[in-house]
Amino acid sequence: MATSTPPAPQVRQRAETATSVPTSAYAAMAGVSLAFGLSFVATKIALRGFEPLLIAFLRFTVAGGVLWLAWRLRPRQRREPVTRAELARLALLGFVSLTVYFSFENMGIAHTSASDAAILIATIPIFVLVLNAFTLRERNHGAVWLGVVLSFAGVVALVELGAGGAGGASLAGDLLVLAASFSAAVYNLMARRLLVTRTALFVTAFQNLFGALFMAPLAAVEAATVGVRTPAASAASAVLYLSLACSAGGYLLLNYGLRFVPAGRVAAFVNVVPVIAVVAAYVVLGERFTTGQAVAAVVVVVGVWITNRPARAGAVRAG
Repeated sequence: MATSTPPAPQVRQRAETATSVPTSAYAAMAGVSLAFGLSFVATKIALRGFEPLLIAFLRFTVAGGVLWLAWRLRPRQRREPVTRAELARLALLGFVSLTVYFSFENMGIAHTSASDAAILIATIPIFVLVLNAFTLRERNHGAVWLGVVLSFAGVVALVELGAGGAGGASLAGDLLVLAASFSAAVYNLMARRLLVTRTALFVTAFQNLFGALFMAPLAAVEAATVGVRTPAASAASAVLYLSLACSAGGYLLLNYGLRFVPAGRVAAFVNVVPVIAVVAAYVVLGERFTTGQAVAAVVVVVGVWITNRPARAGAVRAG
């Protein structure tokens, strides 16, 4: 890592829009989609032996511990200094991205249908693009908006075809899931600003540790209310996957991608997650996957591709 002083956010922003995004950043985002897509199957298996909030607490604790140890084992000269002000920012990041997001999502899914929840989670890119206009001042050209809308439409078709218009939705549940989507969009922008001057390893380690810290009292209340079960080996393995592949690896890749890829384009990869989840559920859990769902999955992928095409030479971005 270079030892020179990192550029200011405004300078870095102009540099990002003036140069092409490295292939490794897009590869990282593809890894994020894969890890998070498979997490739906892993979570179903983990729920056979653990309660929802306990799963979240365990995965954040394990991931944070592993990543913090990896950060501490780096040579001293390559370790970022930790200030009180920065710890406060990292605490807020962990609270918003992990504690708030998973609390809203879990409570929302408990009060609405799975199809409604998946559709509303897919609104994250829309929230990101709207917030972008007021924070990072990125001006997205028409193709970016077209790609986001197209991929969102694909997700709507995908989950509706899979659920067959399943009922059980409620306004309260939908609003809770929508709040989770908004918190994920806020995290997207918060993390990108912090990552201008800090490595993905540093941010992800403390993000998970603070997420676990804030989730601990919620998991304790859950345990006191419904108890703690003795998990089978499959459930424990699923929690380990969620900890290492998702909370550690997934967020590490996501935070790396946020260093280079414009926030609106990063968020578009969220819409690939339901595609992977449906396929994984078909292979592992035996859930159905129809021809119509396959077509909808293609629409999602095409939308993401359109969103992530390089802007034309004449396209203008504020900077």
